[in-house]
Amino acid sequence: MLFDDKTQNNIMIDLKEATDPDTNTEEGTLIDHSFRGAAAEFEQAYIELGMIDQNGYAETADREHLILRAKERGIEPFPASNAVWKAEFNIDVELNARFSAGELTYICAEKIEPRKYRLMCEQTGTKGNIKQEELAPIEYIDGFDNGELTELLKPARDDEETEAFRARYISIVSAAQAFGGNRAQYKAMMHEIEGVGACKIYRVTQKEKKIKIYFLDSTYKTPNNALVSDVQEIIDPIGKQGEGEGEATIFHVVDIYPCISEMVKIEAEITIDTGYVWEDLLPSIQERIDGYFLELAKGWENEEHITVRILKVNAAIASVEGIVDVQDTALNGKEENLLLDPNAIPVRGVIVCRP
Repeated sequence: MLFDDKTQNNIMIDLKEATDPDTNTEEGTLIDHSFRGAAAEFEQAYIELGMIDQNGYAETADREHLILRAKERGIEPFPASNAVWKAEFNIDVELNARFSAGELTYICAEKIEPRKYRLMCEQTGTKGNIKQEELAPIEYIDGFDNGELTELLKPARDDEETEAFRARYISIVSAAQAFGGNRAQYKAMMHEIEGVGACKIYRVTQKEKKIKIYFLDSTYKTPNNALVSDVQEIIDPIGKQGEGEGEATIFHVVDIYPCISEMVKIEAEITIDTGYVWEDLLPSIQERIDGYFLELAKGWENEEHITVRILKVNAAIASVEGIVDVQDTALNGKEENLLLDPNAIPVRGVIVCRP
């Protein structure tokens, strides 16, 4: 930080060096006591000046000042959102009926078809993305016997973390200005939509006179059909495409597509330490592989292709306690790195331990 060298002791030295040489400034003198009190105040002032300097730049500002700086450009952290689930009941229920499951509560927002509804989790954040046990009505419903959550239609997100917000803000201000239906504008549109985590924008081609947008949901997984339809409706509604009825620029025809999930089968010669068995180690290995694949999915938006690297897969497996060595790893049957389609993310398939 700026002014790190302006400590009380250093300031004392500076004050004494600036004093008339004939003046007695030894420890214990009146002027020494005066300088000591002043130096302490100066040190505090320099600390505060350093913080002002630090908070004046997006790269070093704390959350409070980063938000204030970003607001000058109309950019704010994404707030936590509500998960939306598809639910099924044994009977039809009223809209706005409320249900509980575990520590969460849900409100009936829309009827999809008989006995099937959209339920919105009333608590914000990713805890709403976890499937709960059987639903119970908060108020008595005549004839109600059972209800369950069947499909996560729109995943929720937590409040945007400071470093993620910082990176997004810097990316926006350093990139081309979002204007007039350019790539930056469509990217900004997509990231404002609840449930969207990442996207890729493809320009109009001679063959197809349409803009294509592929996206991942906010958990960096392939979005379901309901979310794809919702995003299409927001950007460029079917039946009114190109008319400027959505957020897309008028005359722009935009098609929304889900990013593809590509299953990755992993085969390897894995040496297991004494006292361990494969069946007990497999869940931990699956967890580490899922973590690596999630890391790749989070970077998909800024990569032309995702490459699943054998070295990284081996490292993930070897990080599990009880694994001694990993050799001759194959991804989808080939002992080489796996290059995915530009609009695909990896999903863990079968993991095979070869003898």
